[in-house]
Amino acid sequence: MKYTLSMAKENWLQIEFEFQPTKVGRVKIGLPIWRPGRYQVQNFAKNIPEIKAFQGDKKILIQKVELSSWEIEVLEQAPIKLVYSYYAVQRDAGGSVANGQMLYINFINCLLCPKGFENQDCTVAIKFPKAWKFATSLTYKNPFFIASSYRELVDSPFLAAPQIHSFTWKNSGINFFLEGIGPATIFNEKLIASYQKIVAYQLAWMGASPIKKYHFLLWICPEPFYHGVEHTQSTMMVMGPEDRECYDDLIGLASHEFFHVWNIATIRPKPLLPYRYGEITYFETAWIVEGVTTYLGDWFLKASGVISEEEYLHLLLGNIKLHFDRDRFSAQSLTESSMDLWLDGYGPSTPGKRVSIYFKGAIVALGLDLMIQQKFNGARSLKDIMQRLNARFGNLKSGYVQSDFFSIAEEVYEAPLTDFWDLWVLGSGDLLEPLASILRLSGLALSESPTLGLQLSKIANT
Repeated sequence: MKYTLSMAKENWLQIEFEFQPTKVGRVKIGLPIWRPGRYQVQNFAKNIPEIKAFQGDKKILIQKVELSSWEIEVLEQAPIKLVYSYYAVQRDAGGSVANGQMLYINFINCLLCPKGFENQDCTVAIKFPKAWKFATSLTYKNPFFIASSYRELVDSPFLAAPQIHSFTWKNSGINFFLEGIGPATIFNEKLIASYQKIVAYQLAWMGASPIKKYHFLLWICPEPFYHGVEHTQSTMMVMGPEDRECYDDLIGLASHEFFHVWNIATIRPKPLLPYRYGEITYFETAWIVEGVTTYLGDWFLKASGVISEEEYLHLLLGNIKLHFDRDRFSAQSLTESSMDLWLDGYGPSTPGKRVSIYFKGAIVALGLDLMIQQKFNGARSLKDIMQRLNARFGNLKSGYVQSDFFSIAEEVYEAPLTDFWDLWVLGSGDLLEPLASILRLSGLALSESPTLGLQLSKIANT
């Protein structure tokens, strides 16, 4: 499949797509309705005003048949070319932007694919000023960017601009890149050194890596912003505004997104293996994908020496507060709220209904981790669960379900955890006292006062 992209005018991508049909008759062409990392329908097709189809010089009929699907009546097995434009103004880590300052593309927003062609190799020609620099995890063979499949292509964001700051290093045979646009002062030695420590610790902690290269792509934008999206070989992070000190946010976001290399990109819930971009895909383990990653993302900062223990406890209390201040008495369980991401999205929902898969999920991960450490005097931890999950389901061997996670956790704990699952994951009861009890055994006091709210402190002589 061959794609050519250019910026015809401000805010618009001009796209040509050529493919070889495998049969005559009706061929369905689709655009994803959602993207990995955000499990809600986004309907990118709303940004395409029209599509024209050709075989050779002859214009052929293309008809809209669903919100994000079209059909072509193929009369002969000759190459088909589709020509269309895409309105690229979505300024976040999952969107696309085309203007005189930058060309930023998440291909999943804008590239069509015939049904059944998801595993075909792709070439992409992208036209931008010769003086500009670019950054992407895609292989570049002048003048094309190469992907082994449509799946790899839409998992590989692209960034081009007049200036891109770029730094590289190597760890465990993996080539790492920090590349981005924004003030040069942001891309300083302190940030690079922290990224190197985070990466090194996570690689050692998991013990096996599914990647040979990884790109931290960063856009420091003028507006207040904090957003990151995970990909198998990269992450796109958008942070702003340009004049604020954002080091703390940049290390936290990078740690979270890098752990997604394992926890979703290559250890994947069964309903998401493979991704079916054209349909809603319900799964009840979003709390494992995001909650475990939220907890570990912060913990890796302390464990790798990037932040102090005091700073880590501040982060931990922040996540705890985000659950108890917002969702403490919400009606749904974690599994129910995981399923309802597709219904409620990520913004405000019905009061008292859902819990955050990020913050309550992180509390579950914290509680589980500490229970295991306490039983085995630190000799076992959540690391053992994630390593076993990786050994059995990693590298997209097969997808896991919630009962697989429960089973592996109980193997590590060497006892049933039915009561824990029933209360913390499958139920909606108040977790303040159960969490405080577990923290107390690890030397931490979680208290609540009418004036100060929740407080977390170390217990003396522990």
